[in-house]
Amino acid sequence: MNTHDEKKILNLKKLYTGAVTDILDSLGEEFRNQTLPNDLRPIDNNMKVAGPVYTVRGAKRFFDDGIDPRYKQMDMLDGIFPNCVIVMDSGDEKSAAHWGELMSKTALEKGATGAIINGGIRDTVQIIEEHKFPVFACYHSPLTAVYRYNIVDFNTPLIIGNVKINPGDYILGDIDGVVCIPVSVVDEVIKQASIVKEKEDIVRQKLNDGENIRTLFEKYRVF
Repeated sequence: MNTHDEKKILNLKKLYTGAVTDILDSLGEEFRNQTLPNDLRPIDNNMKVAGPVYTVRGAKRFFDDGIDPRYKQMDMLDGIFPNCVIVMDSGDEKSAAHWGELMSKTALEKGATGAIINGGIRDTVQIIEEHKFPVFACYHSPLTAVYRYNIVDFNTPLIIGNVKINPGDYILGDIDGVVCIPVSVVDEVIKQASIVKEKEDIVRQKLNDGENIRTLFEKYRVF
């Protein structure tokens, strides 16, 4: 990853999902459906993720075919690249933990910045306290995925909720939710959202100084 891309990730992480989704809305109807389902929550409120997507798609395991699914998990972990955000979809399996401590540790060592798990996790205390690895998930479960879930493929397009996520797109996640930013507009979104953030910082200070919100809105067009 070159210096430009690393700077892009750094600038994206300085933003927040509210400002980014506002800009996506302003770019037209085709970009107004980029927010992932709102049950995807950070396992710690202070966790934040930003970076290019590494997609993982899975599905329910209906029978034992004699192949240990953990080898496919290891193949997936081998594909992780520095600064990526892993986005995993559990498909139709909604009881097990699809992510845990050792996967977090491996991902962290390979340079991933976080994981978005559209499914379940376990080993939550270790992930938060020992590894401090940002993870978002829908629920917690002690159940292993070994007998219940297979990884189907990775680094291919996903649809989570109604959001299409392509390898190369960018993810920003914070306490308010998770948004996918198409790579075609990520530079423009970062640029415009950074301007909005600067204006909001000014308005916040002026409100502290006693100025009127209507007057400030007319001048800065943020609210």
